[in-house]
Amino acid sequence: MILIYGLLSGLLLGITGGGGAIVTVPALVYGSGTPISSATTISLLVVAISAALGVALRYKEIVWKKGIIFAIVGGIGSPFGILLANRVSEKFQTISFATLMLIIALIMFYKSLRLSQQNNQTNKHKLTSFLKIIPIALLTGAVTGFLGVGGGFLIVPALVLFAGLGNKIAAATSLLIISLISSFSLIVKSGSVNIDTQITGLFVAGSIIGMLSGSYLVKKISDKNSQQIFALVAMSLGGYMLLSEIIS
Repeated sequence: MILIYGLLSGLLLGITGGGGAIVTVPALVYGSGTPISSATTISLLVVAISAALGVALRYKEIVWKKGIIFAIVGGIGSPFGILLANRVSEKFQTISFATLMLIIALIMFYKSLRLSQQNNQTNKHKLTSFLKIIPIALLTGAVTGFLGVGGGFLIVPALVLFAGLGNKIAAATSLLIISLISSFSLIVKSGSVNIDTQITGLFVAGSIIGMLSGSYLVKKISDKNSQQIFALVAMSLGGYMLLSEIIS
C-alpha cells in the first residue's frame, strides 16, 4: 500500500505540478502510524526527488530564470515555517494541513470551471513584473517549511495569475521550484527528525513510477479534468483528516 500511495503521490505531482504531499502525509500518518513531524519530513524527500525527475522530463517547458528566483525567495521563507512548526502541537499541524487541503481543493475546482481552451495552450506568455509574486514566494516557502506540503498549490496559481504563464508551463516550472524549496527545507529539517528508511524507500520508488506515468498522461488529458480529479481527492482526504482530529 505504501508503494501504491507513493505512485499516487508522483502521479498527482506529474499531472498538476502539485499535490504529492496530499497523498504522502495522510498515508504515512493514518496508514503506517508515522508522527506528523516525521511524515512531513518524508514528504519533503519524496516530493523533492519526484519533482526533480519531473524537471528532467519537462525541462523544455520550464521558465528557468523566473523559477529559480521564485525558489530562492521561497527558500528564505522556509526556515520561518520550520521554526513555527517546532512551536506548535502535532494536532494543530494536522488540522492546519487538513484545512489547507480543503481550501485548495475548492480553489482548484473553481479554477477548473473557468479554464478555457486558451488556458490549455503551452505558449509562453510575456511575464508581468516579478515583484508581484515575491510575497507569494515567501508564503510558499513558509508553508512548505511548516507543513512539508503546499508548495505546488500556491506556486501554480501565482505563476498563472501574477506571472502570465499558461497552466501547463506553470505546472512544469512549479516542479523546478518545488524540487529546490523542498530540498532546502529538507536540509534544514533533516537533523531534527528520524525517518523510517524502509517506508521512505518504498514511497520514493512509487513516486518515481507515478511521476513517469503522470508526465505521460498530462499530454493526454485536459487541464480541466486533471484539476477536477485532484480537487476531489484533496477534498476527500482533507475532510477525513479534519473529521478524525475533531472526533479524537
